[in-house]
Amino acid sequence: MSASNFDIAVVGAGMVGACAAHALASNGFSVALIEATPAPEFDKPGADDYDLRVSAISPRSRAILERLGVWPALDPARVCYYEQMYIWHQNGAARVAFDAVDLARDNLGAIVENRILQLALQRACQRQSGIEWFMPDRLVELLDNSRQGVELRLESGSCLRAGLLIAADGRASPTRHLAGIEARGGQYRQTAIVTNVDTELSHAHTAWQRFLATGPLAFLPLANGQSSIVWSCDNDFARQLADADDAAFCAALTEAFESRLGTVTGCSQRLSFPLGWHSCDRWLEGRVLLIGDAAHGVHPLAGQGVNLGFSDVDLLRNLITDSSQLLLQKQLRRYERQRKSETWLATASFSGLKWIYGLEQKPLTGLRDLGMRVIDSTPWFKRAMMQKAIQNLT
Repeated sequence: MSASNFDIAVVGAGMVGACAAHALASNGFSVALIEATPAPEFDKPGADDYDLRVSAISPRSRAILERLGVWPALDPARVCYYEQMYIWHQNGAARVAFDAVDLARDNLGAIVENRILQLALQRACQRQSGIEWFMPDRLVELLDNSRQGVELRLESGSCLRAGLLIAADGRASPTRHLAGIEARGGQYRQTAIVTNVDTELSHAHTAWQRFLATGPLAFLPLANGQSSIVWSCDNDFARQLADADDAAFCAALTEAFESRLGTVTGCSQRLSFPLGWHSCDRWLEGRVLLIGDAAHGVHPLAGQGVNLGFSDVDLLRNLITDSSQLLLQKQLRRYERQRKSETWLATASFSGLKWIYGLEQKPLTGLRDLGMRVIDSTPWFKRAMMQKAIQNLT
């Protein structure tokens, strides 16, 4: 069977995969976009109910999406900009508050439903003449993977050739497995519970994070006045919450959140999923390159993980601007080195914050409380910390 030829093939049309396809097609490359789920109905109005999965889009990620023309296409009525962030602990006095005013900014970031952002990215891909969709379809075999390119066979029987294959097919990444790239990982022994809640008081455009003995609890503001919660709990406690009715769950949530927004008066459907982490020593094998969750996975503290993927795309787009650079293995190695380093720093920051706030032993808790008080009471230090976080939240 003859194979169709493309400059680049992207496996996975989620937020990061669709972003990569759109960005590289914008650079003039021909792109095959392969996605296992059925094509969305692009002309159908979006659902009125809010998605249970949301992301906190950093200013850096927003700038990336603006350059690609995706951010302006979002319905502003579904985007909630947050202006403050408040972090505190169940035990002790470790608390710190950040405010966009301190940085002379309008906001610290934006909360967007994953479904809304993914659809906007896929619509952008649909408008790109340089992208050919293979959807629903899936990669089943790598027929060739060498310095000259890749040849792959899809479930439909289609054969494709490309100079580069980008794996953006998530944490389990079948493409990563086919390329022979191993991932190291583990479990946090926690379960994340996500739902959207109504509260007695306004969320005040603030992102809240409370660290409990059983795991962190995030309240993220939504544009409709609700809050999206991500409650990461030890597995035994998570099972108790899963078995509770809505009234009991809302009561437990109100108590865990110290009634900061008054009583939690209602919740939507609840979903739960186990929490784990993974990383790869190699992001490149031949002409197969990993991006997004296929390459790295972090704890979902405050919904920040997708920013790592968007920064993967941004660097790749800047390094590979024409066909001559596409063939340079050193450009791909440069991407691998730089993004592995930056992702490690971001992952260490997330893990460090989780570890610091998870401390229960004295005198370590006293040192933690003292450190957070110093940060919160030293304006110049807090501004520098906030500015660094906004620049490097990748």
